[in-house]
Amino acid sequence: MKKIYLLILMFACFFSGYSQEKVAKKQRYTNYRALLTRPGKDTIPQKDIEDLRLYPNPVTKGTVAIHSRKNLPKEISIYDVLGKEVLRTRINGKTLNVSELNSGIYIIKVTEINNTSTRKLVIK
Repeated sequence: MKKIYLLILMFACFFSGYSQEKVAKKQRYTNYRALLTRPGKDTIPQKDIEDLRLYPNPVTKGTVAIHSRKNLPKEISIYDVLGKEVLRTRINGKTLNVSELNSGIYIIKVTEINNTSTRKLVIK
């Protein structure tokens, strides 16, 4: 009789462990960050500006020409290598005056309507 109880206990342990393993494989993890944040302007995917060109690069005479396919008004932000914004402006034409910036390497962020592109800008 003790052997039968022992066998029943062993089978119960074996099958209960097997069922728990199946449940663990089907468990899904919740992305709590997605639940807490609402989609905003930063989470909407943005396209690059078509045919964006900056020249001359490196800049030597204090102005840089910014061309794109549509040539619409552009919002320009320039950041230094530490990520500090050093210049923010809006241009309607194609030239940007950067003569007030020191020589160095910068990141230029160009926004045209809802499209944004970033490039490296070198000023000598």
